Amino acid sequence: MHDIEASGYQAVRNPSHGRRALVAASVGNVLEIYDFIAYGIFAIPISHTFFPSNSEFTALVLTFLTFAAGFLVRPIGALVLGRYADRVGRRRALSLTLILMAGGTVVPAVCPSFASIGVIAPLIVVLGRLLQGFSAGGEIGGTVAMMIEAAPPARKCFYASFQQTSQGCGVLLAGLIGLLLTQVFTASEMAGGAWRIAFAFGLLIGPVGWYVRRSVPETSEFEKTRGQARVALLPALIEYRGRLLMGVSIMVFWTIATYVSNYFTTYAVRELKLSSVDSYIGQLAYGITMVVVCPIVGAIADRIGTRKPMLYGAAITAAVAYPLFVLLAHDPSRTTLIAVQMTIALLLACYAACASAVLASVFPTQFRATGVAFTYAVGVTLFGGFTPAVVTMLIGLTGDKLVVGYYLAAAALISCIPLLISSSPRNGIDSQAVPAE
Repeated sequence: MHDIEASGYQAVRNPSHGRRALVAASVGNVLEIYDFIAYGIFAIPISHTFFPSNSEFTALVLTFLTFAAGFLVRPIGALVLGRYADRVGRRRALSLTLILMAGGTVVPAVCPSFASIGVIAPLIVVLGRLLQGFSAGGEIGGTVAMMIEAAPPARKCFYASFQQTSQGCGVLLAGLIGLLLTQVFTASEMAGGAWRIAFAFGLLIGPVGWYVRRSVPETSEFEKTRGQARVALLPALIEYRGRLLMGVSIMVFWTIATYVSNYFTTYAVRELKLSSVDSYIGQLAYGITMVVVCPIVGAIADRIGTRKPMLYGAAITAAVAYPLFVLLAHDPSRTTLIAVQMTIALLLACYAACASAVLASVFPTQFRATGVAFTYAVGVTLFGGFTPAVVTMLIGLTGDKLVVGYYLAAAALISCIPLLISSSPRNGIDSQAVPAE
């Protein structure tokens, strides 16, 4: 076992290169989560536009299943694009993923409605989600690898925390756009297609991000390993199977909490009978909390390790998730919604701000982008992408809108397990001692 420096992490020699790499890595995350949050925010008008409207419940479930379809190809994108990042470099791979991601984002903005072209409409939307999911599957591996490898020696966790901070920025941006559109357009205009502007706006991030990523230098650590032989993919997956499994278990709470928060916009309107404006303001509160708290937690983790913040975040969530939804059901107001979403965001930030550093520390440089991307993709696919559809169906089957609290608490408990059994730093959970090879 080695400490975090001996594990193979090296800082970019020029400090300005490190900061540029951090920005370049973050911009794609903003677009990725912006697209997914926008899809969740506008799930109801999307369901009316692209799916048969005989049953609102059925159309909404189909919308969320289409949302989940993008996650099915994430593991494939993780292996293909993660491997590409480990072979040709973080910079080139991240430029490619951003172009693909932008292509998937534009589909909801331009696809004709079900009323216009029938069943072809949802098929096109599904293809768009598949493209978006494929690119997003490879995005996270290159992003985390670049952040960690570009960081100064004493700020690895702080830099890695921007993976989640940038996602908070995407949530914040999506909430702002949603709120702005509702102020500019009437409810009938929004239902008639004004919501498409949100996806057209998201497309603008693509060219900017591509330019930023093309101009950033490759990380020095990757350059040192460029000429080294790469283990074939299947043997590598077998060799690191234990670390991949540990990473997936870490992902359970992270992804379910993220997409429960995404579901809040639909939950607030459909189950709590709040206005769309209230739901957007709740998203803004969540996004602001993540943006503010994640870098703070990352800086703290550089001093005390990653295990304690992650355990506190997951364990407290397990205890308070159900009471939070009880509170929200008894007082379905804007103030309560904001308080609940900020509380979940605070606890998730304690966990997620450290999780990227943990995942990155588990794999060596030659397999880091692939390992992180595949672990993240499998976790998100199994536990995150289907969360809105699962929660919608559970509420429909049980008639209990508090089932979301049970679901979130169970996810937090599951992710406590790898943290609780990590009393020894030899397992790689604690950033003070992480495996390198």
